[in-house]
Amino acid sequence: MRLKRSLSVLLLLATGLGLLVGLGASPEPEAIAAVSAIPTLRPLITPAGTSILTSTSTAPLTRVTVQPSATASSTPTPTATPSPTFTPWPTLTATPAPKATTVGPSLSLTQTLSPTLTPTITPTPQFSPTPLPTVTGSEEWFTVLLVGLDSTENLKVQNTDVLIVAFVNSDTKQVSMLSIPRDLWVYIPRDGWSRINTAHKKGYLDDYPGDGPGLLKDTIAINLGISVDRWARIDFQGFTKVVDELGGVDITVTCPVNLDYRADDPGGDQILEPGTYHMDGSTALRYVRTRRGGSDFERAGRQQKFLRALWNERKNVGLDNIIGLFSALTKSIETDLGLADVLPLARVAVDMEPQHIRSRYIGRAQTRNWVTSDGWQVLLPMTDKIQEVVAGLYAPPAAGEDQAAGEAAAIQVLNGTDRAYLVQVAVDELRWHGLSATTVGQADRTDYANTQIIIFEDKPKAVALLAQVLGVKPQNVILRLDPNQAVDLQVILGADFDPCE
Repeated sequence: MRLKRSLSVLLLLATGLGLLVGLGASPEPEAIAAVSAIPTLRPLITPAGTSILTSTSTAPLTRVTVQPSATASSTPTPTATPSPTFTPWPTLTATPAPKATTVGPSLSLTQTLSPTLTPTITPTPQFSPTPLPTVTGSEEWFTVLLVGLDSTENLKVQNTDVLIVAFVNSDTKQVSMLSIPRDLWVYIPRDGWSRINTAHKKGYLDDYPGDGPGLLKDTIAINLGISVDRWARIDFQGFTKVVDELGGVDITVTCPVNLDYRADDPGGDQILEPGTYHMDGSTALRYVRTRRGGSDFERAGRQQKFLRALWNERKNVGLDNIIGLFSALTKSIETDLGLADVLPLARVAVDMEPQHIRSRYIGRAQTRNWVTSDGWQVLLPMTDKIQEVVAGLYAPPAAGEDQAAGEAAAIQVLNGTDRAYLVQVAVDELRWHGLSATTVGQADRTDYANTQIIIFEDKPKAVALLAQVLGVKPQNVILRLDPNQAVDLQVILGADFDPCE
């Protein structure tokens, strides 16, 4: 059992690379052919025999993930230590302009106000920013940089379109994942200012110490204040192979997704409606790769959602599949992880709870849109906001979630709307906050305007967390104590519960 679970955590980290696979705007033709035909998606069936799959709703939706707040000041306390490797260069001072925007701790840019915010000058390689202080937690923390490429055949030409840094704590048994947008405008040692997704190939082109991974690690340390311990890399073929070796993955799709990641795909738009599906490797690749009708930020959310679903599959990995799975991993993944690194992952896997997997992003709140003098659309980092996110990665598991889970409340979730998929979406979201539904079903009618929580047995922590995750207003939390009820809490989903609003 320990071997099985240790492999599952390694798979969680390693397959995260696959989420990054082939996320470029113009993949190679063979990459497109590999996923051109969408396999039949197998509906999941409830114990009662009722399909819990898709809705026919065509309302435009936009995905949003509700996350409890994490307090960075809790133990272990992050400590900031200056990075010893990089020496600050002179601060760039621009000519006077109506307003100044600060990029990084010491870099000032002037900008003119127009419909598109465009600085009057572009940072040049002859100036570098003051490196951010490196944020570190206790000695139990271990970081792995996950790198994904379209192909690993020629590493000197491949951009890394999406990156994930996984933070693993062997003491608190938690994993924090940070998605870094590919268009983040950063300072790359020896090269200058560019998108972060070019650092990996430039490491190989410039014979940088540690090649591509080495330059990426140093770039992340300078611009984000994150010290990376190890790295792992995979391409789209490795991702598909690993998922298929696992037997596919069951994943709840929250919002409609266009699986055709290219507008000129001959098959036309293929919309995956909300519901729960069993995906093979090819379909899963389309799910995490597409950005049709959405943004890179929304795609990053799907990638981490898939990672969670993949981790949840650990219980379905039988002994007969372990050898094949391990073989698929070793053939598909390049890494500098050794046995001494994997052992702490095994300890994390033994008792890790769903609510101890934390998803975080450098997103809209931490960046600013900008167009360079060359016409590139990039994301300027808002340093103070990024530092807040990074510090939060080291925070311990949210006490409220663990306390709510400890109440072991029996929760019934009923659908009070005509959106058939809504119960499964809600149940899936609650599970990742430590709450499990004991029964699901349809309410007495489908016209509930507001989501309600009915209390039959006092479970205050669970009620508070339910209200937070589902957005239930205080007036819709109803006390109706009744020890004869089969459940402690009943949730009736109303029209106001829209996970994609």
